[in-house]
Amino acid sequence: MSSTTHDESVKKRVLSILRILIESPGQFTKAELAERFGIAKGTITRDFEEIKNAGFDIKSDSKHRYFLVPEKAVEQIKELLLITDEEVELIKTSLKGNTDTKRTTRIIQKIQSLSNLPRIGNIVFSKPYLAKTSLLYQAKKDKQKVILHNYRSTNSNTLKDRIVEPFHIVSDEDILHAFDIESNDIRHFRLSRIDRVEQLDDDWENEEKHNIIATDIFKITNKDQVNIHIRIKTGGYNELIERYPLAKAYLSPSPIGEDYDLVCRVNKNFYGLKNFLLGYHEYVVDILENDELREFMNKTLKNIKY
Repeated sequence: MSSTTHDESVKKRVLSILRILIESPGQFTKAELAERFGIAKGTITRDFEEIKNAGFDIKSDSKHRYFLVPEKAVEQIKELLLITDEEVELIKTSLKGNTDTKRTTRIIQKIQSLSNLPRIGNIVFSKPYLAKTSLLYQAKKDKQKVILHNYRSTNSNTLKDRIVEPFHIVSDEDILHAFDIESNDIRHFRLSRIDRVEQLDDDWENEEKHNIIATDIFKITNKDQVNIHIRIKTGGYNELIERYPLAKAYLSPSPIGEDYDLVCRVNKNFYGLKNFLLGYHEYVVDILENDELREFMNKTLKNIKY
């Protein structure tokens, strides 16, 4: 084998390993990667050094399975910018006028692969997302605990690891039902807010406490719920169902004008609803029910200081 051919082979393997670390974080040890590529474990170690020299940070979990540590700039990107079907067709039509047909075909294929990714709202089921759910399903099957690395909690405004017992995964609603060890209670976690899942060797200890608790339209778990009736404009209707698809079942045209009525039960702390009412107040026509919600919102507005 010539030196040039050897170099190309190494580059191709290093890129393949990098792709595995991106698409399947925390799933492979060095020994497993070595077996997969038919090389020595020491070669994988050298390949890792090449990847690190390129600016990537590689870490391993307690089971020596490797993953990339996302850069801070990447962590700030919470969602992918999606394009509509109409925009896809427009881009395809424009590209077809290009004389470089091979290059045009490749670009069109990339656009189609992006627009065809499974999604719920603006959540894209990318391979890393699917890898997380796959590990959760495995841990559920094995009845073992997991670490939800760098879980971003909106309610507590924290970023930290959570050790949980996962017992119910609803990927199409982006929800994990799990028993949280620290709080000693059942919690709901957004799958999209988990950086990485690590399965532990520790078995479940609280299976008798596992039970599925329904969420409200804002995906908040709380046994204490209250009735609400809010009238919103068409813009509010659009914003609400885009961010909280479960709300659509509880929205109906208002008997007066062209507005919509939201009638349902929500958590008594008004998590989710408060943010919606504050963020899209220009679309809120009236709070028809209940008095507690009106008082809560008035108090919240008085406490806002800039």
